[in-house]
Amino acid sequence: MSRPTKGTAVVKANGEIDLGTAPPLWDMLAQRLHSSGTTLILNLSELEFFGATGIRVLERAQLLAEDSHTRLFVFPGECRSARRMLDLCEGGGLHTL
Repeated sequence: MSRPTKGTAVVKANGEIDLGTAPPLWDMLAQRLHSSGTTLILNLSELEFFGATGIRVLERAQLLAEDSHTRLFVFPGECRSARRMLDLCEGGGLHTL
């Protein structure tokens, strides 16, 4: 996690987000959303794979962000599977960069 500006935190995921790795991603996002300040950016640009389970994590994270008055942005970058999933879900109410 990095903090490019005050009140903003960036979490960068790498590798794969699937059934096995989604729970640790959720744990990290939940922790950061409770303590990040006003904005959290999830950078997915270095992922090799982003499965449907990842969308559920992002939906839960968005709800928690709203409850904790934190803005959550998702940056899929060039990760084709993340872009595809976000497109299929029409963003699911997520804010993408």
